[in-house]
Amino acid sequence: MRLYKIIIGLVELFFGIPFIGGLVIIAHGWSPLGFLIVFHFIGLILSFISYKSKAASLFGIVGNIIAFIPFIGMVMHILIGLVNIYQGIRDK
Repeated sequence: MRLYKIIIGLVELFFGIPFIGGLVIIAHGWSPLGFLIVFHFIGLILSFISYKSKAASLFGIVGNIIAFIPFIGMVMHILIGLVNIYQGIRDK
């Protein structure tokens, strides 16, 4: 679970890189946002099974729903990435 959250956090941080992350998302027709929502749902299910914190997964789902707005999306990806990495490091 820890490694899963850290990897998802790193992917979110990649999409938060100005211009590069946005270009990748736009070039793929916003489908990376859909994939990230699915991965956050998987993380949420794994959090329920392992009795770990669910906040990062819930924040990731909500954040990726509104991340289609260009500047807000960049900020959301950075925040989601940091929260996921923090929870991945903190969870024991």
